[in-house]
Amino acid sequence: MDGKKRSSRKRLSALLLCILYVSTILISMTGCGKETSAVSTAPAEDSTEEGSRAQETESSVAAMGRYMETTFALPEGADAEGRTMTMLSDNKLAYFDVKAGMFLSEDEGRSWDLYRKAADITPGEGYVYNSSIAPDGSLILCNMIYTEDQKMTSALIGIDASGSRREASGLLADGDYVSKVFAKSENECFGTTITGKVCSINWETGEAQLMFTLPEQPEMMTFTDTQLLCLGDSGAAVYDLEQDTMLEKDTVLNDYITGNLKGRLNNTSGSFGAILFPGEENTLYLADSTGLYRHVRNGNAMEQLVEGSFSSFGDPMNGMCAVVRLESGEFLLLNTGGELIRFTYDPNEPTVPEKQLKVYSLEENFAVKQAVSLYQKQNPDVYVKYEYTYAFMEKDSSMTVSDALKNLNVELLSGTGPDVILLDGMDASVYSDKGMLADLSPILKELVDQQEVFANIVSACQEEKGTFVIPSGFSLPMLFGRKEDVEAVTDMDSLAALVEKLRLEHPEGSITGAFSARQELLQLMVVNSGAWLDGKELNTQAISDFLNQALRIYKADMEGVSKEELEVWGENKTAWTLGSLATLTSGDRVQIMAGKAGNMLMDMGAVSKVAAEQGYVFDLWPTEEGTGFLPIDKLAVSASSTQQDLAMSFVKLMLGEEYQKMGNGFPVNREAFDRQFENDGEITLGTGWKIGGNEFEFSYGYPTEDVVDRVKELAEKADRNLEGNVVLEEAVLEFGVQVLAGTMSAEQAVKEIQQKSAIYLSE
Repeated sequence: MDGKKRSSRKRLSALLLCILYVSTILISMTGCGKETSAVSTAPAEDSTEEGSRAQETESSVAAMGRYMETTFALPEGADAEGRTMTMLSDNKLAYFDVKAGMFLSEDEGRSWDLYRKAADITPGEGYVYNSSIAPDGSLILCNMIYTEDQKMTSALIGIDASGSRREASGLLADGDYVSKVFAKSENECFGTTITGKVCSINWETGEAQLMFTLPEQPEMMTFTDTQLLCLGDSGAAVYDLEQDTMLEKDTVLNDYITGNLKGRLNNTSGSFGAILFPGEENTLYLADSTGLYRHVRNGNAMEQLVEGSFSSFGDPMNGMCAVVRLESGEFLLLNTGGELIRFTYDPNEPTVPEKQLKVYSLEENFAVKQAVSLYQKQNPDVYVKYEYTYAFMEKDSSMTVSDALKNLNVELLSGTGPDVILLDGMDASVYSDKGMLADLSPILKELVDQQEVFANIVSACQEEKGTFVIPSGFSLPMLFGRKEDVEAVTDMDSLAALVEKLRLEHPEGSITGAFSARQELLQLMVVNSGAWLDGKELNTQAISDFLNQALRIYKADMEGVSKEELEVWGENKTAWTLGSLATLTSGDRVQIMAGKAGNMLMDMGAVSKVAAEQGYVFDLWPTEEGTGFLPIDKLAVSASSTQQDLAMSFVKLMLGEEYQKMGNGFPVNREAFDRQFENDGEITLGTGWKIGGNEFEFSYGYPTEDVVDRVKELAEKADRNLEGNVVLEEAVLEFGVQVLAGTMSAEQAVKEIQQKSAIYLSE
């Protein structure tokens, strides 16, 4: 690992809840629609406002004309830090990033010439958060700097058209600071703050001067001759620079932004969730993860030119840095990836690829969106339609899980269902027993024979009659703490006894890191819910034992938890990961950690630091039946699919090294597992919180090689699938909370659970 280090200037600051994977992911979050829509595209100069964004119909599938992608190399040494691109007034394309410097292209990105070296532009300390090039060739950088007391501020650096350097402070009088910058010309530069302030940069005084304040920080801003447009969650604010006044918003544009982009803006990286830019006279273009749109200002429609679901605009692996419209009507997309992407209209290509592959998951899955994007780049003649029932983090719905699964059953039996199914949250045996799933044995045999995967993981779902499910990733349920405490746990009873013992030794704080009955149950379910079903029969004794032991643990846990801690952590409705539990050890807050780990940086990085500082050890979390793993992204193919070959190739892609390096959980692919840190270099994650007037901080980086080797050793041993049934888990959680609250006995809860799950288990 020592040879893979990069600049330690890169420091990522996040709230602890972010470490729960709420926001790990994603450079560019896509929307919450349950399916994508195909559209009829046409080049911008021939398009009109009439009939834009057609719905997916048989006629639209047969329609012709689509923007196709080609790629060009970026300048040598290109890096994503501070990356931006602009078409200059002399029709040269300008590119900048912190590592490579500034380059110009006279052939629209096919070749590049160095214009200014990075050393002549970039500062010696801090981190260039973002940058902007004006059409006259001037450049502005926002350089974020951590002060000695770990507070963040910004310095604004300008390089005018002649190459002269100038600086201004991004710090405002009220303590706020500029975090994004945009250049209209060398003398017209602007900045925004996270509180929504929009400022002009006065290079003569070296100050940022407040112009106006918006409800939120704009995602980005763009310019026409006399106007400044700010794109944000509340719409596109239009400011007249000559009259110094806010103008009325464009209704159609504003409605699109507020109705479709909310939740996908306010990126904290150097990329954008959406980009607004001017085109031909009185025309604006908007790019987001659903595609590229053209809008005549104050017109009546948003016309979709490029469909995001089968283009690089919808690629969740890469955030957008800049989009440029060429005089030819073609477009250039600069994202955080390694190439410049050109979109050229081809009237002979089907508007929607004729081959279609349906992929389904119960909940929105961003790793699947990455796979879809990767697959379509490799197979441009295939349209992969990804569908899901519940949007990300929004499982509250009028449709229950049971209803969603019933609908899926009907579709699969009728032959109208998806081709590839991610069975996470579902009981795979329900589908395999009814002959709904295709046999994946040939894929499994090929992977195992070539020793490409952890054979114990991918083969764990193998049945006598075939292999109908293969997990793409996995997590490991583990215990983490003092060696003697970890070794003392063999089942729920011994864990309860240990928690009670530790409570006597440590009167204050949480013992396990759970701060509510819901958290406690979710944490303990990780390795225990798999024992609650014996085929289709409910194991009432196992559920009763679980609830009684959970009550012991919860009582001991809550005896030392303070009111202040409950206010900070009690509202969390998910189970802590092992990495999140490790961060809570700051201030000696957790004694025995029982959770699942599925990420080498977020989980094992934190574990590695605590292990080094406190001498803690980690091991697989044992149950009465042994130790094992939890499958992630369980892949299956519908037996009734008419696209068997395409479906199988999609499954193979998700099990291959290229995808596995960016998928969910620990990779099942061995090469991807071993190369998780390749090119990522040195990094620091940090979090902090305040309890009862006391401030706590925790920061960590990549795990040590010893920790990585230990995780791999445990992965080799984990040959038992420990997952439970999601419907039954929801029932146990509903009534288990009442048991832990003391309003229901475990025996009564078991009866309620039996009654609630009876219909589901009988189907």
